[in-house]
Amino acid sequence: MPPEAIAAALVSALIHAGWNAALKAGRDRLVDLGQMAIGGCLLGLVFLAIAGAPRPESWPYIAGSCAIHFVYWTALSRGYAAGDMSHVYTIARGSAPALVTIGAFLATAEVPPTLSLAGVALVSLGIFAVGFSPTAPWRATGWAALTGAAIASYSLVDALGARVAGDVIAYKSCGAIGTFLPILLFALARRGPAQFVAAGQGRWLVGAFAGASSIVGFTIVLWAQMRAPIGPITALRETSVVFGAIIAALVLKETVAPRRWLGVALVVAGAAAIGLAR
Repeated sequence: MPPEAIAAALVSALIHAGWNAALKAGRDRLVDLGQMAIGGCLLGLVFLAIAGAPRPESWPYIAGSCAIHFVYWTALSRGYAAGDMSHVYTIARGSAPALVTIGAFLATAEVPPTLSLAGVALVSLGIFAVGFSPTAPWRATGWAALTGAAIASYSLVDALGARVAGDVIAYKSCGAIGTFLPILLFALARRGPAQFVAAGQGRWLVGAFAGASSIVGFTIVLWAQMRAPIGPITALRETSVVFGAIIAALVLKETVAPRRWLGVALVVAGAAAIGLAR
């Protein structure tokens, strides 16, 4: 696998864990999402000015991705409202690598090397070891599972769409606007402009930066998926669970049990196997 694709996926993982921590640390999840939507829309407009519109052939993928992302953002925010980041975040990411690998095989007949497949399995197993908690609220687990299904769906749709578009910046420009603009309008409608502004006091820059960061991180991983097998790159991105566990323990002061650290070790081993595969 190209070293630059591996590096891109790992950088995307770190960015992803960071903005998830920012969302978890907020007070009003819907307002937080609205603030992120502002940052995401603005960066989408910048991308559009730089690269222009994507090829018409990619528009069905963009439309599908935007619909799936709305489900993703809704489920993720509900999950964080119901449970700990260390549980919700890891369950949400756990099923994606295996599902995307299967989906990529069905859609493109893409079969990664055996060592990569073993790495995907280790990453998935490790993520579930990190995230599974028998005492966690069932509502949190349910929202996390729905988030995971959405992650697998948009990961495959966007990876294929970016390949059709031929330009990842152009593809993600319209994808960012189409994803975040409905979220911003929804947040404004539910809270009202005055309450939306009041509830977001002191967090505007954090929220907007988190939204822009989410677009940057995903654009990076799409760039990697244009150069390497989709499934293993998705698995490498899910090493964000390692960064997420560290942030949850050190920054959010959540309790991360020894079993979860064992899961982190499995994720690291899986990522190493993917990186070594040829």
